[in-house]
Amino acid sequence: MEKVRIFYFLLALNTAVVVSQEQVQNFGALKIHEGGSIGFHDNLINNGSFDENVGLAGFYSTDDLTISGAFRPIFKDAEIVVTNHLNLEVGVGITSNSNFIIGNVITPRNQLDITLEYFNNAFYTGETSQTKVDGYAALSNKQNFIFPTGIANKLRSIELNSNSTNSIAKAAYFSENPNTPSIFNKGFNTNVKSDILLRISTYEFWDLDSSVPSTVTLTWDSDSAISSVVDRIEDLRVVGWDTSEEIWVDLGNINFTGNTNSGSITSTTFLPSNYEIITFGESLSRESIQLDNYMVSPNNDGINDFFVLEAVALSPNNTLEIYNRWGRVVYREDNYKNLFSGKANTSFTVNKNIGLPDGIYFYVVDLKDLKMTHQGYLYLNN
Repeated sequence: MEKVRIFYFLLALNTAVVVSQEQVQNFGALKIHEGGSIGFHDNLINNGSFDENVGLAGFYSTDDLTISGAFRPIFKDAEIVVTNHLNLEVGVGITSNSNFIIGNVITPRNQLDITLEYFNNAFYTGETSQTKVDGYAALSNKQNFIFPTGIANKLRSIELNSNSTNSIAKAAYFSENPNTPSIFNKGFNTNVKSDILLRISTYEFWDLDSSVPSTVTLTWDSDSAISSVVDRIEDLRVVGWDTSEEIWVDLGNINFTGNTNSGSITSTTFLPSNYEIITFGESLSRESIQLDNYMVSPNNDGINDFFVLEAVALSPNNTLEIYNRWGRVVYREDNYKNLFSGKANTSFTVNKNIGLPDGIYFYVVDLKDLKMTHQGYLYLNN
C-alpha cells in the first residue's frame, strides 16, 4: 500500500502535482505563498513552473533525495535534513536562505550548469564538514561571497571578494592531484611554473569562475600537507594555472593566518576567468634565497643544461659575470634570465659564442632589486 505523505502549502491556480510512492512530480505552476511551507520526503521532479516561491521548502529523509526535472526550482528558504545527501540533477536557486542541517547537497562536477545558486542577498547557515555543497555552488548579483564547498566529510570553503558585482560566479573544491584531475580534459603539470615558484600542491585545488577582478581566500587543514609545499609558511602563495600561457603563476599572499596544520591565505587581486584552477604553491622570497655553487652540463638531457639562479626571479634587475680561472670575464649579462649554457659572450674571449672548456669558473651576481651581491663557483662539464 502506498504510504501517505502530508504536504503543507498554498497552491497557485492551474497546478498539477502527482505524489507517487517514490517521487513528487510538478507538471503545472506550483507556488509556495508567503508564510506557506512544503515538505518533500520523496524525490522531486520539477517539469513545471516552481520559481516564484516566498515560503519554505524542506527536504527530509533518512535515506537520500534527488531533485530533477526539466526546469530549475527556485526557493525563498530551504532546509536540508537528508541523511544520505540531497542530489541535484537540475540546478536549484535560493533567494533568501538555505539551512544545512543534515547531509550534503551534491552536484555533478562534470555539469557546470547544475549548481546550488544564491541570488542577490541570499545566504546560508549550518555549513560544516558534514553539511555543505559537494560540487559547484554559485552566486548571482553578488560582490562578495563565501562558497560553502567541499567534498565528502571535508568543508573547504573559498571566499571571493570582488571589485564589483558578479553577475554570475561558480566554485567547487577538488581533493585531487591537479596533474591528473578527474573531470578536466587535461592535466595541469605542476612542474610547469614561473621562475618565482618552487613547488605546487599536488593534493587539492579549486575551480573558480568569475569575470570580475577579485581576491580569494583559501583554507587548508592537515590533509593539505602544506609542509610538503613550503619550508617556511611565509613563502606560501595562492597560485593559478594561466589558461593562455598554460603555466602556474604566483597570485600572491597579502594575508595569511595559521600554521602548516591549518590556516587561510588571501591572494592579491587577479581575474579568475584567466585561470583554470587555483591552489597552493611556494614562492621564492628574500629569506628563502639560497645561492650556492653549481654544475652546468649543457648536453641537452634536460638536467643542468643552463646555469639557473632562482634568485633572479625576485630581482629581474641584475647583472651576472662569469670569470675563468685566470680572472678574465667570459660571460656578462644584464637582467640575466638563466640562459647561460657554457658559451662565452665577451669580446675578450677568443672562443666567443662557442662552448667554453670544461673546468671551474667563478661567478658574481648583483641582485639590484634586493640589494644583494653574491659570488660563488660553477663547474662546467660539457
